[in-house]
Amino acid sequence: MSSGLALKDLPPNAPVTVNQQRGGLDLRMGGVLSADPVVSSVWSVAGWHIQFVRLPAGTSLGLDQAAGRVYVKVIQGGLTADPESAFPGVGEIASTRVTDEEISAAGEGALICIFTETDAVRDNVTSMAELGFQGPNADALRWQSFEEKFGAFTDFFDGQDAHMVFGFHLLEDDGSEIVYVHFWTAGKGVDLSTHNHGNDPSPLAPAFAEVHWVLNNGTGKGGMYRCDAPDDTTRERFPMQRGQEHGPYFEFDSETRSPKLRENGAVSYPWHGWQAGTDEAPDQAYDFVAAFEINPRYVRV
Repeated sequence: MSSGLALKDLPPNAPVTVNQQRGGLDLRMGGVLSADPVVSSVWSVAGWHIQFVRLPAGTSLGLDQAAGRVYVKVIQGGLTADPESAFPGVGEIASTRVTDEEISAAGEGALICIFTETDAVRDNVTSMAELGFQGPNADALRWQSFEEKFGAFTDFFDGQDAHMVFGFHLLEDDGSEIVYVHFWTAGKGVDLSTHNHGNDPSPLAPAFAEVHWVLNNGTGKGGMYRCDAPDDTTRERFPMQRGQEHGPYFEFDSETRSPKLRENGAVSYPWHGWQAGTDEAPDQAYDFVAAFEINPRYVRV
């Protein structure tokens, strides 16, 4: 049954605090049995508006299509229409654009991220100066280079024009993390390394099943890839455009539909990565991507 709720009329009711241990912001998004919608504040970056919502089962929500092009990324649970769940099929790239005036949560409810592409969004991102976040506690959403972030562990990113920002930790009422949503950029030709997330999980780097969502593809050629080994030059590539997400790269059990774990507790992945494209244009052009690192206990493919 429709609740008759309109997103633009719902005041934010999700507490937000700075995460002192891992950086970024903690958002208390309620539990799966929440009786009422839980709505975050709105953050903006480069003309995009970003908001998180938990919808109880059977709840319908009116979208503000007048504000811009609306995209809905499902994080947990599902909707009754596309995009229905948190992942497209294996090997698939899918648009998350929603043109309907209303969405409805399926039987288990839904935790979603709503991206609104306002008229202020430019055709391309040519400078990191364009990507400052605005919104509550936005000082905690600080950009740093991959070299700064990982330089103590590897020289792979030295001199690379790639950056990442501390993001949003979406939490249950009991403090359990459902997903960490953060953002990164890759300039022309940047390879963000071939990896498989096989390191031992820790409180600062927990296990996750990830999906990427694209805010900007600088050259139109950037995307995910798979390969057989870290030094393999033959890559199966999957270019992704604005508003698209990809299906699972991680391995999962065909019966339970849940991620497979390695002996150390990490989610099992093949070798994969992101490769930015190149072109002949003189200006820099960044791939700008949101990474949804979902706690494997909340994932069903």
